[in-house]
Amino acid sequence: MPLLGPEYSSWRLPLPVDENQLINIDLPHCLKVLLIRRGLDLEADVHQFLRPRDLEDPRSHFRDLNQAILRLKAARENKELVAICGDYDADGMTSAALLVKALKEMNIDAIAAIPNRLEEGYGLNTNMVRKLHSKGSKLLITVDNGINAFDAINLATELQIDIVLTDHHEIKASPPSVLALLHPSTTPKASPYRELAGVGLAYILASTLANEFKSVDALRDSLDLFCIGTVADMAPLTGANRQLLIKGLPRLSQTKSEGLRALYKLIGIKTRNIDATMISFQIAPRINAVGRIGNPELILKLFLEEDADKAMDLAKECEELNRQRRELCSGIEEEALAILEADQGALSPFLLLAQNHWHQGVIGIVASKIVERFQRPTALLAGCKDGFFRASVRAPEGFVVNKALEACANKLESYGGHPAAGGFTIKAENIASLHEQLNIYASDWLTVNSDNTLLSPEANITFKEITWDFWSSLQKLEPFGIRNPRPLFWSRGCEVKNKRLLRGGHLKLTLSQQGTELSAIYWRANENNIVPQFLDIAFSINTNVWNQKKSLQLEIKAIRKHEVVSTIRKSDRFYRCFIRNEEEVVIQNKSLEEIKYSNQTPYALKSSLINVESNYIVNLIEESKISLGLIP
Repeated sequence: MPLLGPEYSSWRLPLPVDENQLINIDLPHCLKVLLIRRGLDLEADVHQFLRPRDLEDPRSHFRDLNQAILRLKAARENKELVAICGDYDADGMTSAALLVKALKEMNIDAIAAIPNRLEEGYGLNTNMVRKLHSKGSKLLITVDNGINAFDAINLATELQIDIVLTDHHEIKASPPSVLALLHPSTTPKASPYRELAGVGLAYILASTLANEFKSVDALRDSLDLFCIGTVADMAPLTGANRQLLIKGLPRLSQTKSEGLRALYKLIGIKTRNIDATMISFQIAPRINAVGRIGNPELILKLFLEEDADKAMDLAKECEELNRQRRELCSGIEEEALAILEADQGALSPFLLLAQNHWHQGVIGIVASKIVERFQRPTALLAGCKDGFFRASVRAPEGFVVNKALEACANKLESYGGHPAAGGFTIKAENIASLHEQLNIYASDWLTVNSDNTLLSPEANITFKEITWDFWSSLQKLEPFGIRNPRPLFWSRGCEVKNKRLLRGGHLKLTLSQQGTELSAIYWRANENNIVPQFLDIAFSINTNVWNQKKSLQLEIKAIRKHEVVSTIRKSDRFYRCFIRNEEEVVIQNKSLEEIKYSNQTPYALKSSLINVESNYIVNLIEESKISLGLIP
């Protein structure tokens, strides 16, 4: 059978919730339980989550922000040229476009400089510094890069160029000496600004300066670009990120940016509600495609263009590059899976694959797909020149990529990244020994985090509960992303009424449960798997529009054959749970001794179980209710 995961050894159902913990919030019972399981067990926490308070003045969180503002004021007064050095991914390009637009609106002459991925590599470099110096720039602002660009910064200092460094990547040692440093790690530990991506730091700088000048127009497109860059970079959707996304996402479909409008038109976005998922899967890939296989200057031109027709021409160029990117990704993914299948053995703890002919610009996308399938940290390596390979690394949540690379630094020529993703350059002869070292590191992590092989639904829900009112309540938990994932529900005893295999290996199902039918889609399903007539499903809830009709749709993440008898494990004991005579629930131990209870009151405890601690019995009953889908 092809390796088409994700493959989970079993399902880990959630633990019972103390009913006394349920908060007095206007949400369905199921969602209250889910929030408690996510750690929001106080009413004040839930209120802050649903309706975040206004953010504090960032100048009290970033110690160098005032210095950066003073320098930009001087640049305006002296009519200096300010250079914005970005990066070629969506975060870096939105950051650069945001600052250039904002500074120009505030009468500050600004230009952007973004390195070409294939020719110059990542971030600020000495060639860029020399070019910007030759253009007369005396102030350089880095966005989404620069924290480890010591050579370039030293050169800038020699050339008497001031640097305002804004970056969110890990500081490997002491930060470079610059005029002003804006980095999330320099904020207080409880700061809401602690998880900002590069575009978030650019927004803080631009908005603080705009407030100084009382310039509302300067931030015209800034929040739009913030939303796209933050979601695209997989920044945690907590603190200031969540606060600003809640504010910015509803406005995104009404953007004044001609470049974004052109992209929307080509993509076919007609809805008035653009959410984080739409950014992740439709908007961000088109932006990233340009930096990955083309010239990132194209995206800058698109975001800065004010003429609708010219913006559409630029968007069409982006769309063509995105088509090429999809073809490249498809070919590399197919080849990578074939290599894994050819091994015919257990997957290694750390998946590392290298091919000379792979395109450096897209291996990160394919690495993410491999991680999604197999839940293992993954590095894909593409040949560059002189016997070197360049890698993109991705990993499941919880595996800290930059720490793993740091542990193997002796094998690498260069490396960088953050917890969710990273990259490195390595000599070909060191790849095998690096893989061994990464396998040891990942093996230790998998041992401690073995639950990653389990599917972990967060709450049980019945089909009759999935209504438009429930959908409205679910939307209050958005935006979904890192640290606030889209809820994973599960439901028992679903009957397959109709199934149809779609192009691309997707499975379209009509499911029924106790008289309620719902449509479901199983993306990238394994066509060789036999779908049972009755099944349990783990799924998220979304909407689907077909023939101008909007409906609720289940997005299935995993299925299993439905069993009337459920088995639960508590401590080192196993118990069988089932419903007898419609309302009587039975729990049996291996000796077939029973606890029987109605949905309300336990009764008829058998002798061998009476001796077990009462709390144990109470918890056992609650866990049996969850396993049988009687409570969330």
